[in-house]
Amino acid sequence: MDIVTVRHLQKTFGKGESAVHALNGIDLTIEKGKFTAIIGASGSGKTTLLNMIGGLDIPDEGEVIVDGINLSGLKEKELAVFRRSKVGFVYQDFRLVPTLTAKENILFPLSLAGTAPDLAFFREITGLLHLQDRLDAFPQELSGGGQQRVAIARALIAKPALLLADEPTGNLDSRSGQNVLGLLKLSVEACHQTLVMITHNLEIAQMAHRVIRVEDGRIHQ
Repeated sequence: MDIVTVRHLQKTFGKGESAVHALNGIDLTIEKGKFTAIIGASGSGKTTLLNMIGGLDIPDEGEVIVDGINLSGLKEKELAVFRRSKVGFVYQDFRLVPTLTAKENILFPLSLAGTAPDLAFFREITGLLHLQDRLDAFPQELSGGGQQRVAIARALIAKPALLLADEPTGNLDSRSGQNVLGLLKLSVEACHQTLVMITHNLEIAQMAHRVIRVEDGRIHQ
């Protein structure tokens, strides 16, 4: 069963001779419950594609359907609700709030939505990510790997249908990156999530169920 369907996606930035054709007619499906890696050179269009799937950017042409929701024509408020309820984001630079503890950062999306946390699920994911002894620590008191594990827990806490990760190990050393990736994959499998990850690391890509290569705004199998 497919959780993401992308049809004829087009996106151009700028106009005239300086225009950059980021996506040139992308057609793609992503299977539910699988780990899909997206690889490609810088500027190939892979981040633009991820942003389209996550409802962070709007295509010039084409459509994106995620978990039965067609993003075409949704207003910004509706897209915000979609992102909050359906998608978890993990970034290379963590994007934690420095004045909040690890626990507060993890629960922050639920606080914004006014939703009570599932405490049993909170304990499950913080246990899987080895965070149970660091919940009172502030981001600056954690290693890079620790901060990324908090960011992963934050992305999982709302039980999204889809987890999107943009180079999540890019700011970590090789050992920390492998550890975080292993924990991310374990957490996604335990929580029955679908993971789509951008990476430049071919070793990481080989851990995925499927690898998609993007070149010049097109899919190359």
